[in-house]
Amino acid sequence: MVNSKYETHEHDVLIIGAGGAGLRAAIEALSLGANVGVVCKSLLGKAHTVMAEGGIAAAMATLTPTTTGALTFATPCAAASS
Repeated sequence: MVNSKYETHEHDVLIIGAGGAGLRAAIEALSLGANVGVVCKSLLGKAHTVMAEGGIAAAMATLTPTTTGALTFATPCAAASS
């Protein structure tokens, strides 16, 4: 018995999370003809992927005796403000 307070939806694919990976999965499933549903806990476009801009890091051998932490700090800050 279905409760009349709730709507039901049927999909071939249900994606939990509307970040970059979830939306990419939705695009791919749609391109293959699937009926896709996406569930997210916040507003679409406000996922952690957006909030993590500039958060990708890599170990690089660029330190020299004159390198300071200022450049290391400034690089992700500049990316986040763009």
